[in-house]
Amino acid sequence: MKIILLERVANLGGLGDIVEVKSGYARNFLVPQGKARRATAENLKAFELRRAEYELNQADILGNAQARHARIDGVVFTIKAKSGVDGKLFGSVTSMDIAEAIVATGVEVKRSEIAMPHGPLKTIGEFEIDVLLHHDVHSKVKVNVVSAAA
Repeated sequence: MKIILLERVANLGGLGDIVEVKSGYARNFLVPQGKARRATAENLKAFELRRAEYELNQADILGNAQARHARIDGVVFTIKAKSGVDGKLFGSVTSMDIAEAIVATGVEVKRSEIAMPHGPLKTIGEFEIDVLLHHDVHSKVKVNVVSAAA
């Protein structure tokens, strides 16, 4: 299915690109989330009329992401968790816990923006975590997991 991208989509294309994707991906993800429209003659004309509006919106989103990046990049967040004598946690520190720690400082971050490719943290220590604020803006934060007093 041919679609027009209304914003930059990772590994697919940028604003205004006409790309061919599987119909299920377009119908179930891109179109409902407002990231794309079918590439019909009507939609192409409508897109060209509103192109400046889409570009302004994308610039605003990028600016917001860069502002959040400036506030959290390189910052160390401390999370307390119950642990055993050997340093293993009774549970784990997940992306939700990290997002809550960042939000507590006043920076708005969604759980889905926290990248934890190796899964949740299960030991005490300091870990470097990627925060994907935008396709072009990636921050690195340090999470210091310490033992909570029982």
